[in-house]
Amino acid sequence: MLSWRLITVPLKLLLLTIVVYIAWVLIAYRDIDVSELEQKYGGDNLQKLNVDGVNLRYKVEGSGPPLVLIHSHFYSMRQWQAWVDILKHDFTVIRYDLTSHGLTGPDPTNDYSRQRATQLLQGLLDHLNITKPSIAGSSTGGGIAYVYAANNPDNIENLILINTPGMPKVSNKYMEKELPSWGGFIFYLLPESLFRGFLEAPIIDDSIVTDELLTEFHQMYRRSGNRMAEYDRMRGYEKADITPILNKITAPTLILWGEKNPQLPAEHVQQIASKLINAKTVESIIYPNIGHVIPLEIPSQSAMDVAKFIKQQSEPVRQRQ
Repeated sequence: MLSWRLITVPLKLLLLTIVVYIAWVLIAYRDIDVSELEQKYGGDNLQKLNVDGVNLRYKVEGSGPPLVLIHSHFYSMRQWQAWVDILKHDFTVIRYDLTSHGLTGPDPTNDYSRQRATQLLQGLLDHLNITKPSIAGSSTGGGIAYVYAANNPDNIENLILINTPGMPKVSNKYMEKELPSWGGFIFYLLPESLFRGFLEAPIIDDSIVTDELLTEFHQMYRRSGNRMAEYDRMRGYEKADITPILNKITAPTLILWGEKNPQLPAEHVQQIASKLINAKTVESIIYPNIGHVIPLEIPSQSAMDVAKFIKQQSEPVRQRQ
């Protein structure tokens, strides 16, 4: 009898500790209302547009030829701030939060495919009366950009792909197996401290991940509806061969890559370029000692490289030769 108590008492204490921890986490890391996040992170010029039930948050800044920026997975349009500060002097810069990200939040259709994302992008462009922008996408944003470019060859001026997924043997092992429907609830138990390693992993210089960035990242993740929406996005991760998509692209294309990208090796640059068989121009830049998040790791140089590429494409052919 005594030996049984010696076993059950510690087990009960352990169970109680787990229950108390879960309750504390659910309270401490509860959902944050979007209005609170808009006040804290929205900044100037934040606008909202309902596109097919999705309340897209977006910004339009600067003047000149239109340039759309589509952010990376897990980030938000704030990822582009350093680029915007440079590019808005020569371009009308349009950026927005993807569904399941930032201030935009979940898609009521639960469709987080690239095709759906391009439909939402088209809705935004139609609202702004923009017919032929240049489009730059980082990581997941690049996947959306190349699908848009393939499906709308007459409605895109230039395409910029930044550390973009789609080539075989990607290191996203956690997305190779089907995720259980209940798994999203685990996302509610992840404390802010666990996100530091996640943010630092794809970046070479860890000092970029400041305490402020960590808090912002985690709070945006806690936007009402984002956690389950993000899990739904991960469950629908697209693994199909993108060769037919890239083959259809005709827009001049610039590929930007980090030499030390731990997720997508630099050899993917040549693989992508070789499939852009109908693009008018294909250029690439590989940045030494840079990882996966170029807009944060080398913002000034990469923004200037994009501006230079776009301006070169608008010059007469004879002038460029």
